[in-house]
Parts: sequence; C-alpha cells; structure tokens
Amino acid sequence: MSHNYEEIRFPKTQIKKAGKVFVSDESSKSEKDYALTLINNWRAAHAFPLQIIYMHVKKTAGEDAVVAQRLKRLYSITQKLYRFPNMSLTTMQDIGGCRVIFNTTDEVYNMVESLKKSRMRHKLKEEYDYIKTPKDDGYRSYHIVYSYNSDRNPKYNGLFIEIQIRTHVQHLWATAVETMDTFTGDPLKIGQGDPYNRQFFISVSKLLEIYETNGQKVEAVKRSSIIQEFIKYEEKYEVLRKLKSIKEAVGYVDSSETLDQGYYVLILDRDTNQLSIKSFKKNALEQATLEYDRAEKTRKANEDIVLVSTTSFSMLKKAYPNYFSEINEFIALIDSFIN
Repeated sequence: MSHNYEEIRFPKTQIKKAGKVFVSDESSKSEKDYALTLINNWRAAHAFPLQIIYMHVKKTAGEDAVVAQRLKRLYSITQKLYRFPNMSLTTMQDIGGCRVIFNTTDEVYNMVESLKKSRMRHKLKEEYDYIKTPKDDGYRSYHIVYSYNSDRNPKYNGLFIEIQIRTHVQHLWATAVETMDTFTGDPLKIGQGDPYNRQFFISVSKLLEIYETNGQKVEAVKRSSIIQEFIKYEEKYEVLRKLKSIKEAVGYVDSSETLDQGYYVLILDRDTNQLSIKSFKKNALEQATLEYDRAEKTRKANEDIVLVSTTSFSMLKKAYPNYFSEINEFIALIDSFIN
C-alpha cells in the first residue's frame, strides 16, 4: 500500500545531524544543500503514516467535523530548528499533522475520548489540553501525538503524527494570529513579536472563551468585566484596524506572484481606496522598516499602512486560500463584541 510514498533513506543519526548542520552558521553551502536533501526526505516520509492516521481520524470525527492534514512546511521546520537549538529533527512531533474542527468544546472532548477508545494500534505518545489550560499567548486547542505503529509497514514505525482538535472559534483565533504573523513577519506564534499585537490576541482569546462558554452569545461578552478594558486598548493601539488593513491589502495585491521576493510597504487610502506600494529587495529589511516608520509618522487619519514580506505573502495565498474568509469572520466577530 505504501509503494507510492517516500521511505526513510538515511539513518536517524544522520537525519538528526542534518538538522544541526542546516541551521549552523559554520556550515558551507554544499553541506547545507546535502543536509536539506535529508531533511526533505525525513519530512516526505511522514506522508504515509499521516495518511493512515488521517483516515482513522476522519472516520472517528464523523460528517460534521472539518478534517484536514498537512506536512509541516520546510520553512516552518527550519525556523523551529533555529529557534530551539536543543531540538532534534527526529523528535519533532508535528512534522505530520491532522486538524479537526468542531462547533463546540463538548464535541472536541468527545472526539478525544473516541480516539482513545478506538482500536488504533498506534501508540499515544503525548497529549496537551490547551483548552482547559491555554498557552500564555492565548492559544487554545487539544493536541494528541501518536507514534505510528504497524506490522505491515514497520519501516514507518516510530514516526510522530500530531492531531489538533479545536472548535471553529478557536480556529478563527489561530488563523488571525497566523495571518498577522505571516503578513507582518511578527513571530507571534512563538510568543515573540510586537507586545501590543501579543496583548491584543491574549485579550481576544479571553473574550472568545467567554463567548464559547456562554453558548456563543455576544451579550455575555458585552456584559463581561474585561470588554471595556479591551475597547480602550483597541482605541489606543488599533491592532484590529491593522488586521483589517491586511485583509484589504490582500484584496489589492491579489497577483502577489508577480511581486519579486522582498518587502513591501503598502499604504491604503481608505477614502479613495487607492493602494500605493513601495518595494525593497529581500536584503533591505532595514530600509523597508525605516520607510514604514516614516510612513507611520506622517500617516493621515484615513490611511492604513502595513509592511509585508512576499515570500510568505504568496506562499500564504497558495497554501491557505480559506484564510481570507476566516479572517473576515474573525474581524466581524470581534466587531460584534465592540459595537
């Protein structure tokens, strides 16, 4: 059954080393190129166990859930290795990932129980309940990691597949963070980046938790003790407005493939709906940032300004066309809390 799938072609010790070589400043170009061959093979080898576990998850989740699978993008894998020098490529748990989206938290927990009771031979390695205990940045979801185990295809045994189970509302939040992250290059997903953006998403996560635990009622959020504080925060730092401008910019720069790799300062005049674009080469982040700061300082009341990086911009358009409807829904929901 697995004959169309990539198999692991290198010993684990070499794969582990390849991860270190690839992110090391000491490595030569040829060493990095060879390391990349090993990393690509290791990543591709997760496709078969991912497909097997995905089929099981899809069957368990039933008709009403949204179920998707993905191999972690090479860019995301290497970024993780850069950020966590002690992390090994062979112990990374989310190279192969399934995502399951339900309407309610109850359905999420039912799914977790169903998976644990199901006759699955794969070994449950780890589980993390970020719904009961959200991450510091506000992230909420339930993660289960399985280690693939099969007599028929033992060559894939031991590869990790992560299943994320979350509600639609939790998914909207995660998508908004990823959109902000990708378009501005602000590494919010790893708990870094602009502190004002970070605080905005932490607060929004709390509001969404109130919304979900009260039967998805906007009134419950409006009555909460933290909404007024949030409104003041938004009036001061305008993070939601920044997200809206990214959404608008996406509409304008639709043919992002035609842009060269690099940085772009996008200035959108909301009165005339005119977008002006200033471009910078990919080694000119400093100049792009100076231009962005200058534009911000002279910003008119009706202007929105955003700095984007196109490598991620076009990648995002290709990989996640559904982002754009989800970001609209997220914005509309937060607007409903404020208005």
